[in-house]
Amino acid sequence: MTFPRLYVDSNVFFYAKIQDRVFGESCSRVLSKIASKEIDASTSALVALEVANALRRYGLSKDVADEVRAIFSFGIDVYPVESADIREAAEIYSEVKISPYDCAHAAIMKRNGLSTIVSADKEFDRVNWLKRIDPKSMQE
Repeated sequence: MTFPRLYVDSNVFFYAKIQDRVFGESCSRVLSKIASKEIDASTSALVALEVANALRRYGLSKDVADEVRAIFSFGIDVYPVESADIREAAEIYSEVKISPYDCAHAAIMKRNGLSTIVSADKEFDRVNWLKRIDPKSMQE
């Protein structure tokens, strides 16, 4: 299966790192496909920050710096967060009422011409111009 350039959500990195019992294996497989260039992917600095915070909350503070370094050295575009993204996120929020962080991801995607996100987060399904791909659906 061929995918357009994907935006990788924070839960993909986090679930792969902690080997989540539901999504860990599939998220690790997605990251392996990205590393081998089978999948064209990108993410954002906001994702790296969310992963860092999730690791801290999960009790893995000692892994934060290494994981952030790994995301930035993955060989994919890591888009910055711009003030215009936050203004656009507020507009998206007023329409779909999902997490403002998820709205920020949508805004970053929009600015960069992306419409497909790989994420376990079903809230993205409420953004009508986005297509969410569940990591578990990305089999060999």
